[in-house]
Amino acid sequence: MPDSVHTVSNGPDLNPHNLLNVLLHHLEVPAAFVPGSVLFGGVAWWLARRRGWAPMPAVLAGCGLALALSLTVVRPFGHYPAGGLNPLATLRLCAVGSLSLAHLYEQLNVVMLMPFAVCGTLATRRPLPVAASCVLISAFVEFVQGATGGGECQVRDLVHNTAGGVLGVLVAVVGCWLQARRHSRKQHGLTPELGAGSGS
Repeated sequence: MPDSVHTVSNGPDLNPHNLLNVLLHHLEVPAAFVPGSVLFGGVAWWLARRRGWAPMPAVLAGCGLALALSLTVVRPFGHYPAGGLNPLATLRLCAVGSLSLAHLYEQLNVVMLMPFAVCGTLATRRPLPVAASCVLISAFVEFVQGATGGGECQVRDLVHNTAGGVLGVLVAVVGCWLQARRHSRKQHGLTPELGAGSGS
């Protein structure tokens, strides 16, 4: 999330008004999101054609990934202690934090990977790899933030991101199940009529 939320745990929470101000003062987010969507969306479309995925959800999953990375990775460096390229130094800087959904910042961390998770599951119909991808993406984000000093490495953010990703996968799975059930009912409803017509 943007640097201005550093005081969330020690000061006032975000609200929709100052969240808009934060985004307006971080133009690197839309500047990264647009080409990122073209890149990740294009790669997702290419993979969808090769692997038989649903193309539109795959492209939207790529755009969701671009949005998550634009909000978390693309930011000025040095605002926080940086661990550098040494993984052990970066891990030592990671704070555990407390799990909570009381603040808007924490709620946004839960929502962050949900578009990617929902669309990725609808595209591939493979919920477990998509859920695992959410864990890896969140871990990558936290490591980059800790290594560069562009954000604060937080274990709680990893948990929040992963929980939101898993929730998004479950939403997609339920949606696919309901769609399949509706399609099955339609097929069973047409079968008697088709049978009667063929016998006449």
